[in-house]
Amino acid sequence: MTNQSPSLPVQEETVQILQRYNVAQAHNLIYTYEELRNLNITPKFILTLLDVFEDQRSFNPGLFDSFTLEMIVDYLHKTHTYYQTKKLPEIEQSIHLLVNAYPRAHPMLLLLNTFYNDYKNHLNKHIEMEEQELMPYIVNLERAALTKNKNLKAPTLTVERFINQHHDTEKDLEEVRTAILHYSPPEGNQTLYRILLSQLQIFEKDLSIHALIEDEVLLPRALALEKQNAHL
Repeated sequence: MTNQSPSLPVQEETVQILQRYNVAQAHNLIYTYEELRNLNITPKFILTLLDVFEDQRSFNPGLFDSFTLEMIVDYLHKTHTYYQTKKLPEIEQSIHLLVNAYPRAHPMLLLLNTFYNDYKNHLNKHIEMEEQELMPYIVNLERAALTKNKNLKAPTLTVERFINQHHDTEKDLEEVRTAILHYSPPEGNQTLYRILLSQLQIFEKDLSIHALIEDEVLLPRALALEKQNAHL
């Protein structure tokens, strides 16, 4: 009897997580541990994420203690790319289709326009700052702690300063989705309206989990390393 590699449960949340690591193959995998390792993915980390995606109430920062900050940063980096190359373009497409379905003077058009322009720009700036300043610094903090390197270059943005300036982008998205609910679907094309609301709701949940991992796992551990480094 051959030993089979254990598998992840095949469900929408599994695909949603794995698309960050390999968009092209995510729908074609059987989700065995061997397949995940071939994609340089730690199965235990994906299972921990999957529990949170299935039920946010199960989230416990301590469950991520066994994973390095570099692994968590890598996941957040891939999530940023996933948002910018997949989720936001999908929402943009739905908005364009819905705009054409509403009468030209409808107030919904201004709301949708504001969402696409302002929210996307704000999120992209937020991501850019994390990618260029915060995340490389956190990875270097961890490496410095592991190698006992006392000569870590001072960053432009410290973890402590980032926490004080941090703004929850998922709250902005929730406000947009709630505002859209005040308007009736366009006559004869309610499907587009429902698709957009569904996309916003899924994205909102994803951002909320992203924020949990960032705010409750990454930043507290990075802040502790930053303070430890300051006392070396």
